Amino acid sequence: TPLGIADGSGGPTPHFRKYDGAVCPPDYRSPERVSQRYDTLQQSAPVHSIDCYSLAVLIEYIYTHPSSGTNGQVPTPLKKALMRMKNDAPKLRPRLQPLLKCPVFDNPYVKAQIFLDEVVSKPAEEKIIFLQSLPDVLNRGVLNENVAIYKILPLLVMGLRASAGNEAAMSQDVNRREVLAIVPLLFQIAESYLAKTPELFQRHVTPLVPLLFAVNDRGVRGSILQKISILESQLDKSSLNSHVFEPMCSGFTDSSGPLRELTLKSTIVLVPKLNHANLEKLVRYLVRLQADPEASIRTNTVIFIGKVAPHLTENSRQKLILPAFTRSMKDPFTPCRLSALRAVIACKEYFSQKDIAEQVLPCVIPHTLDGANDVRTEAFNVVDTFLVNLREESKRMAKDEADRLSAATCGIGANENSAAGASSVGEAPNSSGSGYLSGISSWMASSAEPTATASGQRTTSSSSNGMAAQTTAPQPGPAAPKFSSLTLSDAQAASSSRYNTADDSGGWSDDDDIISPQNKSSGWDDDDDMGLSPGNTKNNDDFFASFDSNKAKQGGGRVGSLGATRKTGGMQLKGKAKPAVKKLPASDLLDGWDDF
Repeated sequence: TPLGIADGSGGPTPHFRKYDGAVCPPDYRSPERVSQRYDTLQQSAPVHSIDCYSLAVLIEYIYTHPSSGTNGQVPTPLKKALMRMKNDAPKLRPRLQPLLKCPVFDNPYVKAQIFLDEVVSKPAEEKIIFLQSLPDVLNRGVLNENVAIYKILPLLVMGLRASAGNEAAMSQDVNRREVLAIVPLLFQIAESYLAKTPELFQRHVTPLVPLLFAVNDRGVRGSILQKISILESQLDKSSLNSHVFEPMCSGFTDSSGPLRELTLKSTIVLVPKLNHANLEKLVRYLVRLQADPEASIRTNTVIFIGKVAPHLTENSRQKLILPAFTRSMKDPFTPCRLSALRAVIACKEYFSQKDIAEQVLPCVIPHTLDGANDVRTEAFNVVDTFLVNLREESKRMAKDEADRLSAATCGIGANENSAAGASSVGEAPNSSGSGYLSGISSWMASSAEPTATASGQRTTSSSSNGMAAQTTAPQPGPAAPKFSSLTLSDAQAASSSRYNTADDSGGWSDDDDIISPQNKSSGWDDDDDMGLSPGNTKNNDDFFASFDSNKAKQGGGRVGSLGATRKTGGMQLKGKAKPAVKKLPASDLLDGWDDF
């Protein structure tokens, strides 16, 4: 606004006079404006003199404000300049353009703002350097949130779409390095400012995820994997499975060891949101990584398996964890063996007690003598932990077995009491006989009872004069004994009542199957006598003495199938041969059988 009035005379125009006090407070107006010496301004003062004074007052106010962070002090380089800018003589006030060269105004904020305004026209190399410096500028708070979201982020999105979406452009090293500078800055802004507002994240970052994973560059992929946790927290389950996990699986088979390891470490945060098909695919990659040539990858793989085991299905868990831990325990790399032992403890709830006893402990115990002290210590820890569980399982099994045997014994005892009540002659069941010894006693007693003949009668042999054999009257057998336990006295009583009949002059025992020495013939038929001498009955009172009454002939006659015969309706029956029984020595009669 010209200082003169409309007709050309001195003084300001009516418009200036009316609004001068409203647009500029009195503290910011120069002395000539306050005293209304407009003729001085119009005749000898330069145009910038009024604004120079007002700017000096403003700079001084900013630096001395309590919230300015300068402790109320104006920087030393500005003090002399402010004194010149506030000079009472308008003609001595300096121009404002040289003031920008002051070192105080040569700061990152000013540089960043100036560069952002001119970034489109800047060379590619300068642009890359500027983008690489912006993360530090943002961390120091030089640029605020609004500048980051509304001024920097649109530039980053535009640069990614122009370079990352074009394979020909990515083949040029300059564009590749520009994308490498953009990706870390993009995720920093997303983590610091957009994560608090999911709508902004979905609008600016989500559409770029498929584009970023499509870039076939290890550096770009590594930058994305390092910030994968941001994507996991902001993207839904479907987007993570289709747009994140499937493209990043190529990193498991990459020829670069660091990228394979980074892919493995980054996948851990995605496991809770993976679907069943992707979990199965992940299991196959983990099995493959256990044979990786890099020892660190094998170690991280077994740690990974221990952490993801709760998220796997039962079938996948049974196929993966036990074989994986067993394989890692045999790894020559010490940290890998140590990690496997610790993972076994972490996953102990997924092993059955049988698997622990048959598969886990046989692999762990050799490491108690491992060459590394840490491995030995951890192996003993694993063994001690599992042995406690195995002892508890063993006690539980013993208790269940005792309960079953107790129930079975009670049932058998009840049946025996019923049988004893119905029989006129019998013994009370022995409640102390049970289990294994009771079963052996029953078997021995049943084996000791002689078999009945077909007709139920016992035959007697004829005398040596060749008379025909006569049949005796059937002898009633003794009552069936109770076989809850068997002693030597029971065996003697039973044999005495069965085999020593009243008529022992011409009879013979089933056990006396030894041919008499008087019988010199080479054979005999069914009508021959039994070859028994009268002296054979002298030891009938002693059950065991009868075993040595007749000695077997060492040569001569044939030892055939000797047994009692009888003639019934013209038919001749021959019994089965009985095995020779050796008499027990007297010292063996007291061998502790009564203890049963």
